[in-house]
Amino acid sequence: MGNDLKELDNRVMLSGKALLATISTMGDFGDLASNVLQRYGIGEIDENLTYPYELRSLIHEATLKRYGPDALRAFGFAHGENFKSLFEDIYRQRDNMGANFASNDYKINVAALGKLMALYVRLNDKFTKSVASSPDTIFHNTMERLSDTEFKWKSFNAMKHYQSPFLEGVLTYQFTNVFGEYWKITIVYNQSESALINGFAEECFTISFKKRLNFKSADVLISNTRSKYREKLFKSVLVELDSLSHQLGKYLPPQIHDAIFSGEYDTEIKTRRKKLTIFFSDIKNFTSTSEGLQPEDLTKYLNEYFSEMTQIALDQGATIDKYIGDAMMVFFGDPESKGEKEDARACVEMALKMQERMEELQEKWRNEGFADPFQVRMGINTGYCNVGNFGSDQRLTYTIIGGEVNVAQRLEGNADSNGILMSYETYAHAQDMIEVEEREAIKMKGISREIKVFSVVERKSKVGNEKKEIKKKPTKRELSEIERIKKDVALVKNNVEDLNKKMDAVLKKL
Repeated sequence: MGNDLKELDNRVMLSGKALLATISTMGDFGDLASNVLQRYGIGEIDENLTYPYELRSLIHEATLKRYGPDALRAFGFAHGENFKSLFEDIYRQRDNMGANFASNDYKINVAALGKLMALYVRLNDKFTKSVASSPDTIFHNTMERLSDTEFKWKSFNAMKHYQSPFLEGVLTYQFTNVFGEYWKITIVYNQSESALINGFAEECFTISFKKRLNFKSADVLISNTRSKYREKLFKSVLVELDSLSHQLGKYLPPQIHDAIFSGEYDTEIKTRRKKLTIFFSDIKNFTSTSEGLQPEDLTKYLNEYFSEMTQIALDQGATIDKYIGDAMMVFFGDPESKGEKEDARACVEMALKMQERMEELQEKWRNEGFADPFQVRMGINTGYCNVGNFGSDQRLTYTIIGGEVNVAQRLEGNADSNGILMSYETYAHAQDMIEVEEREAIKMKGISREIKVFSVVERKSKVGNEKKEIKKKPTKRELSEIERIKKDVALVKNNVEDLNKKMDAVLKKL
């Protein structure tokens, strides 16, 4: 069983049969139970042995955390069905009292109810003591009659308070099976009257009965209740899946995530050759820049940077491939594509928006005390790549490979701070969007052609056939040029004023 069992509360030992019933009930809902057992070095459960009661509590806790209280109620109801044979005596007594329950005399009805409830308590109490054993603690069930048709039920068992929904499910099955044919039953958990005794929960419930005008078969009632519980359980599972889907969405490209959860994504190891537009960006001199920041500030600024850039990428329809340290790799054209030209244009538009947003972030960060804010360089290339699922049967990654990917990365590495470099293939599709400056062509190993390189100078926008002036904040270089021009204008102005004075003096002499 392993040494880890010493960490469990073993003041009370639970029969292997009872623990197996718990595990069997949850068998269709993943590895929750087996994961708890494995954590404590337990393989198979032997029904002839006893185990620390806390194992059952931990299994229920895992269920509660994952699927919520409705799941525990459903499991409790199913658990109650496992022990139907243990209450055969009370079923026989109920059948013998059928005429009393069917009587039109209310006093006969409630008298029979009280008698059957007393028998139920005795049998349940006996069962509780047989399941869990402790030399120091005697577990039991008690009942107090509050009125003709209302009872206070207390169950002191080897459980924790968070297991009360499970116990509620067990009681719902048992009371429905024993009394449901003649009575409508309401079970309410009384948290204020529940207590902890020596670390174990004494749970209090109020059980109310209302005489049925039309009798119903207990089997039909149990079937209907089982269906209601099952519906609630599956709703809990769907909520959990939705939460899981949301969490996975942070690790997968949205297009792949949506395809997987709609059943449309093929997880076979296969790729295809396709023309894509690839984008790389990174923070220039990231190591030296980050050395001047406290770790907390670095984390804050880096997360803000990635969040802002990622949102822009998603808005433009990019497939986010990966983050590599301070670098970001995305591409356009798969799994969804608007065509080679539109994919390239979307990528360029994304880069321009990122560049514009970075100017705003840099100003914001300076105002927050970040003296030398991140400067981002970007590279874009359009070309054929292999795209699809790479990996093994155990693990896959959806990505792209090929020489054109390396070209995009090389362009990014050669870009100016806060600049964008692109290949001719990309520029050809977006030349009406941008003003560019052609740079010296580069050659790369594995690429047969010479790569023409273009640096983006500014955004170009057209309304009809006319140029639209783009208002943007001047860069540092532009600011210094503006200051120089201002000085030149001031100098000219002074010279003109001096010349005017001299002309006035000459005219007075004439």
